[in-house]
Amino acid sequence: MSDWEPELYNRFRRYRAEPVAHILERLPIGERETIADLGCGPGDNTVELARRTARGTVRGIDSSRAMIDAAEKLRAGLPADLRARLAFDLGDISCLDSLARYSIIFSNAALQWLRAHSEVLARWFVALAAGGVLAVQMPANESETAKAELSRLVREPRWAGLLGSVNRPFSEVPPPEHYRRVMGEIGFTEIDCYYRTFHHPMNSPREVVQWYRSTGLRPYLAGLPAERHDEFLSEYEARLERAYGTGGAMIFDFKRIFLWGRKPAVV
Repeated sequence: MSDWEPELYNRFRRYRAEPVAHILERLPIGERETIADLGCGPGDNTVELARRTARGTVRGIDSSRAMIDAAEKLRAGLPADLRARLAFDLGDISCLDSLARYSIIFSNAALQWLRAHSEVLARWFVALAAGGVLAVQMPANESETAKAELSRLVREPRWAGLLGSVNRPFSEVPPPEHYRRVMGEIGFTEIDCYYRTFHHPMNSPREVVQWYRSTGLRPYLAGLPAERHDEFLSEYEARLERAYGTGGAMIFDFKRIFLWGRKPAVV
């Protein structure tokens, strides 16, 4: 699958920032935190975390070279004191191997791309320092119109022959009660798992297609010949216009799941 496109991803930066703002409203951040931003993308959230811990350090990790390059470019333009407290690394966030290193593990819209969430969360628990906090957010929007229409489209005979072998790198996210149980079994305390839906005004269904082009559409486009991309996207857009009942302004409802937990001070 081709690498991520940071500029396309950031086209809807204001909307993608809303769940981060929700986390930051309730996440206590002290002056000397050691923070991991897992799946840091182009680094905007990593920088904001660093700004909020005046003498702390933040490490952003992402598996995309394009995203890390964008993050490094962002870091290069920062004041020297802030730049010195930031680091960006290319890596697999599912294999975090630090032992009791981080006071905060933050992950925004990344865990859904990984398999075996219970195993990943267990490794992140090990990487937390005693008393450390985990704050995770993932999309949980599989039943929303755009995702439902995409699932139907790729199963149709016209496209299924080309896309039948596509290995979706993401899966439907289990409900909050699943994560409450898993996190409790791992050893987290102060667990809080819940849904929250964000309401994004869009000028048209075409913008919803553009939203997903940078995320959920990537594996499908990678599985199609380049000369079929425009045809596939046009058909998807037409289906969304019919499903939403408009080719104009609309509200795009996006449900997300939030996972909170703390590692006990004494384990």
